[in-house]
Amino acid sequence: MANTIDKKHDLPLWFWVGLPLASMAFRFAAPAVLSEPDWQRQMTEEFGLIQNLTVIFLLPAIVTGVLIFLRRRELPRGIGWIMLLGGLAALYFAGEEASWGQHWLGYGTPDALKEINSQDEFNVHNINNIFNNIPRQLMFAGTICCVVIPLWLASWPWLGTHFEWLNKRFPRLRPTLQRAIDKLRSPQSAWYWLAPNYRLTLISLMVIFLRLPKRLEDVLGAPPNASYADMAFFQGSGEFKEYCFAIVMMFYILSVYLRMGSRKSRT
Repeated sequence: MANTIDKKHDLPLWFWVGLPLASMAFRFAAPAVLSEPDWQRQMTEEFGLIQNLTVIFLLPAIVTGVLIFLRRRELPRGIGWIMLLGGLAALYFAGEEASWGQHWLGYGTPDALKEINSQDEFNVHNINNIFNNIPRQLMFAGTICCVVIPLWLASWPWLGTHFEWLNKRFPRLRPTLQRAIDKLRSPQSAWYWLAPNYRLTLISLMVIFLRLPKRLEDVLGAPPNASYADMAFFQGSGEFKEYCFAIVMMFYILSVYLRMGSRKSRT
């Protein structure tokens, strides 16, 4: 394993900032420029733009997860296998979104699967909520980490010096947290490669934001059906959230691969 990492190798600014901002701009602009049927077709339907882009953005995560695994000896033990597992998770995500090619190839659903699939599709996430809700909750937990860990790393110099009362009450807390910070910042540590960095924070905040309208609906009530507010904040929010989850997965695995650098630079 290499002793140094070139920190210039990572997701470029235009990518990790530009793609989330462009996605959110499209989310807010589409209801204003598209008719309601066109908006439904692009934002919520199986062959729409959001559904297809979700699958497309998962492809780099699948490929990169395999590439990292093939170079696993350049990383701390176990990281390559974890990234391969991440690539397989992206494959499952993409396959389920496209019903394993059924939406594009048009093949029929076996009768045995039709009887237990709520939407008569060739996938498993519509068979039982356990195949749908558990992956969603795991992804949401991951997005929370993509916000909390980078903010903790960025604010530690200030937190470590301005909470003297906490240090006095829990004298072992600061050294313990400092050791954790050191591991998160050291390329020789497995935690450095597992922990998300700040380049995933913006897209993860978008995922959290997308949950708010549904939470406020009980308090404020839902806007009129097919109104701008309904289409921009409520309708299609589940599909757009899955689209953002796909970007999170792509950013996470790509960031690990890019930080590894080329083989030549690491030997």
